[in-house]
Amino acid sequence: MIVIEEIKYFIEAYFYQGIGWDLIEDAVIDHRSISKEERTKFKEEILYIKNLLDQNQFEIVNKIIVSNDLEGTKVSAIEGMQRFVNAILPLIEKFEFKKEISYIPLKSLKYMIETIIIPTDTSLSYPFFSAFIQKEGDTFIQHFKQDLEYVEQAFKENDTSKIEEILQISHEKGVYIFDSEYRDSFIQEVMESLS
Repeated sequence: MIVIEEIKYFIEAYFYQGIGWDLIEDAVIDHRSISKEERTKFKEEILYIKNLLDQNQFEIVNKIIVSNDLEGTKVSAIEGMQRFVNAILPLIEKFEFKKEISYIPLKSLKYMIETIIIPTDTSLSYPFFSAFIQKEGDTFIQHFKQDLEYVEQAFKENDTSKIEEILQISHEKGVYIFDSEYRDSFIQEVMESLS
């Protein structure tokens, strides 16, 4: 019988009793902190269960539930497992990297600055900033990291036109981190938290 250790881990660590179905997206976002290999295995397990359910292989699904000690959880019955698969799979796909979306310099940075309006008297919180970025998915994360590299390179090369564009984008919303002494540490901390 197949062991669905990643599904079991997800349910025990992120979707335990007391966490409602309405919070499943938050659970998926939290779950994204594990390695890419574990997330890939998790998706494979979800697809395997989906395939069994689509083929009406309910007896096998029940055996998997029992053999993986999922009785007493939200997925202890076929209906719960079906609901779980139907809810999780679109969320996994929503956050995956999409190669077909091209990188446009500073687009992600501009989106972040326009979305998180940071008053000038409030200091930036790296964990908050990183947590917000995680909710946008792998494509956004990759593009945002490229934007941070773009900013870093512009200042290293002292490229006046790129620096002016970066500062204009950030100053419009009252964000001054890129022309402060904290720019490099900000970029480094955010890049590390997104790795």
